[in-house]
Amino acid sequence: MIGLITVLILGYFYYKSYMAIKSVPCIDVNRSQLDDHHVVVDFRDYNNLSENQAFQAIVIPIPYLKRFYHEIPRKHVYVIASNKLEKNIGIRFLQKHGFQVTGYSLAECACHNNTRDMVM
Repeated sequence: MIGLITVLILGYFYYKSYMAIKSVPCIDVNRSQLDDHHVVVDFRDYNNLSENQAFQAIVIPIPYLKRFYHEIPRKHVYVIASNKLEKNIGIRFLQKHGFQVTGYSLAECACHNNTRDMVM
C-alpha cells in the first residue's frame, strides 16, 4: 500500500514537471507581432539573458515567480524559458493564478513548427 502511494506521488510530480502543456503553442516570440494586449515574461536566470533583446520583457526567474508574479499585468502572456522543465512549471503556475498564456518560446531551440510541442 505504501509503495502504491509512493508511486502515485512520484507520478504526480513527474507529470507536473515534465509532461508538455498541450493548450499553449510554441511561438517564436522574437518574430511574432506583439501588441499592447500582450506581455512577455522571461523565466530564464539573469545570467542567461541575452543583452540585445528586441522587446521589453518582464524577467522573473522561476525561483522568484511565486514572490513576484503579482507584478505581471493581467494581459495575454508570452513566455520565454531556457528549457522545457522551466516552461512547464512556469506556465502551470501562471495558469493556476488566472493568467492566459498564449504562447511560449524556448531559448535552447527555435520553433520551426508552431504545433511541435503541442503533440507531445
